Amino acid sequence: MKDNILENALSIIDKNIRLDHKEIVKKIYVGTNYCDQDYNKFLAVISSGDLTLKDYIRKRRLYLAADELINNPDKSIVDISSEFGYSEQTAFTRAIKREFNKTPTEIRKSQKPVPDVREILENHLANKSRLDSILDRFESDNLSNTDWDYFETFIHATDEYGFDTSTCCLISELSERLSVPFAHLLERCFDMMIDYSQYSDGYMTEKTDFMEETGIESEEELKKLCHHYDCKWYELSFGKVQMYRLGIDSPEELTKIWNYYNCKWIMGQPFPITKQMVQDFRQNHE
Repeated sequence: MKDNILENALSIIDKNIRLDHKEIVKKIYVGTNYCDQDYNKFLAVISSGDLTLKDYIRKRRLYLAADELINNPDKSIVDISSEFGYSEQTAFTRAIKREFNKTPTEIRKSQKPVPDVREILENHLANKSRLDSILDRFESDNLSNTDWDYFETFIHATDEYGFDTSTCCLISELSERLSVPFAHLLERCFDMMIDYSQYSDGYMTEKTDFMEETGIESEEELKKLCHHYDCKWYELSFGKVQMYRLGIDSPEELTKIWNYYNCKWIMGQPFPITKQMVQDFRQNHE
């Protein structure tokens, strides 16, 4: 992959950052002829497993949203959160807090720039010796023809198992010493972690608390919600959970139903919209 192709992809991301992830990926493919899996593999190598394309887009989106908070003080936080694809300000606040350890209000008050993932990535790319060594592995410009089993296993461990990069590197070194396949050892370590969690009172407390807060009833429902919204569990919200259960297609439809029935939100009360209300609304607006 030539440098200008990646630069072109980064520019496409910035230009379309207010679109959803799938639309951005489509525009990258049209503009560069490389798919998201190609960029996933390339970024994994460049960043030692720290970044996938989805990670980069999410981090870049949050950085540009934070930049908007600082440089447009008259624009409300709720407008900025909506502009950058968050249907609820609470979800936006949680994402900003998790990424930068500051709330949107704190970022706006401090007027200090937050870390820019694009600069971090460009610093990786500036290491020409490393980049050249990676490019030398390719028989052509098409990354899909390269053997990426190791890196795909590495990415899977960080995405699905929740291991950080340092842990994966340690397990990789151990697998070489023991002559045990890397993927097999990763799976066994994950199984051991799950076994340990049964005896650890504090394990996954944050996730459990989040499920209680948003009304998610089981791990199975959580997985379905994450798949439906194509997001991480901490990016969900009480409103998204209710929309999923009621079969509401979008935040815009929710707003129309809300206004149609003149629903009044009362803190602590159940969600005021029912499936019957959704069906009646759709029948009356066909």
